[in-house]
Amino acid sequence: MTAKGADALFIKSARLKFIQIGDKTMKTKSMLVCAIFAAILCVFSVITVPIGPVPISMGLFGIMLAAGILGLKRGSVSVALFILIGAIGVPVFTGFRGGIAPLAGPTGGYIWSYVPTAVLIGSLTLRLPQNKWFAMLRYFLAFLAGTALCYAMGTVQFMIVQNTDFKAALALCVVPFIPFDIAKAAAASYLSYTVRRALIKAGVF
Repeated sequence: MTAKGADALFIKSARLKFIQIGDKTMKTKSMLVCAIFAAILCVFSVITVPIGPVPISMGLFGIMLAAGILGLKRGSVSVALFILIGAIGVPVFTGFRGGIAPLAGPTGGYIWSYVPTAVLIGSLTLRLPQNKWFAMLRYFLAFLAGTALCYAMGTVQFMIVQNTDFKAALALCVVPFIPFDIAKAAAASYLSYTVRRALIKAGVF
């Protein structure tokens, strides 16, 4: 092998190692970000205002932020990790509860819905418009769609467990929360756009 060929081989090998190191670093960053957001979700989920059988919770707001900021894959992983933490008994669900009982109870469907909600939001915000206001509008509409999915899944389980009809379930589980969830979606739209851009500039994504 000539000296020129050896140099080319060395450069190619060094480049490959650099790429591998970069991939490992990116995976580490992604895992760390997912873990951080799972912890944030644990905090948001226990922030509640009791107004009836289903309290006002900041859990859905946290799901909006996780999916909106982290995107489809990372957001869904962080949400799934949060539910797993609660399912094994750590008291991170509404009312400082943990274990399988909250997931199987009347309001458990809202918790189960968090993963498909994050998937839906992440899918709808994979590509955002360049314009700030159009991007935030996309976020807002995606969050409303995710909220509707959360309502649907949660209300179905509530009806089954409580043996109540659709109209009564809507009156208890959906109607009182619509204004609050619209406000959450608006706030999450601004925060998601701002934080996501900052993380991209910082090289986290």
